[in-house]
Amino acid sequence: MGKSVQTLEEVDPRDIEPERANHPDPRANKPGRRPKSGPGKADAAEVHHNVLKHFFPDFVDWLKEVRDPRKNVEACTYPIEYILMTVLMMHCGQCGSRRQLGRELTGKRLGGNLWRMIGKAYSNVVCHPDTMNGVLAVLESEELDNLIVAIVTRLRRCRALDRFRFDGLLTVAIDGTKILKFKKRHCEHCTHQTHKNGKTTYFHCVLAAKIVTPIGLVIPLAFEFIENPTGEYDKQDCELKAWRRLYKKIRTLYPRLKINLVADGIYAEEQTFTDCDNADWNYTIVLKDDKLPTVTRQFPTSSSGTWTGSRTKETSNADGKPITRTVRFKTPVIYHGEIVHVVELEDIDKEGERDYYNKWVTNVKPNRDNAFDLAQTGRLRWKIENEGINTQKNGGYEMEHGYGLKGNAWKNYYLTLQISQLVNDLIRFGDFLQKTIGNPQATFLAVFGTMRNFARRLIECLRNGLPHLDRPPSLGVRFQIRFLVL
Repeated sequence: MGKSVQTLEEVDPRDIEPERANHPDPRANKPGRRPKSGPGKADAAEVHHNVLKHFFPDFVDWLKEVRDPRKNVEACTYPIEYILMTVLMMHCGQCGSRRQLGRELTGKRLGGNLWRMIGKAYSNVVCHPDTMNGVLAVLESEELDNLIVAIVTRLRRCRALDRFRFDGLLTVAIDGTKILKFKKRHCEHCTHQTHKNGKTTYFHCVLAAKIVTPIGLVIPLAFEFIENPTGEYDKQDCELKAWRRLYKKIRTLYPRLKINLVADGIYAEEQTFTDCDNADWNYTIVLKDDKLPTVTRQFPTSSSGTWTGSRTKETSNADGKPITRTVRFKTPVIYHGEIVHVVELEDIDKEGERDYYNKWVTNVKPNRDNAFDLAQTGRLRWKIENEGINTQKNGGYEMEHGYGLKGNAWKNYYLTLQISQLVNDLIRFGDFLQKTIGNPQATFLAVFGTMRNFARRLIECLRNGLPHLDRPPSLGVRFQIRFLVL
């Protein structure tokens, strides 16, 4: 972690010889059909840097404001912004482990380009992944919470998310997930589960609150780790207990933010309804048949019953197959002396089979004009599971890998992963490539294919090249990045 002062060796990038010679194209001047012109090529590192700078021009300054936990900061070779940029690029490039990051840093230009990304001169001094891990082990996770707040605040102020509002509010989904699993107790704060065979499994879990959108863009908002308290306790920490803490954290970090809360069935309970009403939030929460019996008795159990209203339209599902979509709603419904409402959504395919069904309890009064939008807002909850949790587990980010287990390291790796995925998705869902390449066909899918391919090319560009990180995009004019429907 920087026990002695080292002098950074500044290198002029122009003095670095290319690693491979430029050979002539073997197909040049050959007869035959000309290849079709593609959508264009783009340097992944330059794209990443320009999009990051476009949405968050003060990002490096935000990294500098993170409180460095090391005692003698002046004697440390690597500033806190370099440490954090290294771990962020490890996740953006989907290295998958600290060991793989170490391989990428060895003998190439990745470490030097990281210095350039934080506004420093190119240097051959490279941070070892263990040094990075040592800093994250003692860094307070609240510092990264504040970094996420700065990111969300910037997106709100530049009105990048306005098109995704319902009833004038952004939709926020909450869901818990397991980050790490152990056969032996990792620390005294682990939650645990004892199986029928007598074996006990230990976990580290987190409750996440994320802004969800219909296009699949998911933005981290706030997080609360599910941990048992120190010493004796009657019951383990759980998702509902963590929600009480997360609710207070959201109101503290975003005092003026009003949201549409969407959640699964365990949150269909009186305290959650009261909390949302006190905060002036909307809520649309999944209502299972065995939850809230005083509510379920007040609305029909089949389509033949009496609903307050219903609407039907012909549309298509996510796979493009034609369906008949029907929304029904019941209002008012009395729950513990308070008025709530129930919305039901049903999709029927052309064979007459049910393609989708769900119902929600909400404090937004449904009518014939907003019923479809209200039901679709409740349906957005699955985005946090798919684009959020599942992508981080199985989409190359390796969320369940133990990047670091000492101190706060596992928490900080999880939080930095959330920021990294957001930056990658801003590239994936935006029209930056079309506007810089100048070709409407230059979508992310056409240029890079998958996010795994983009991550691989990002690391290759930083490892083997010298991307231009100090010049504006090729158009040379200011423009606004808009989000596209994939």
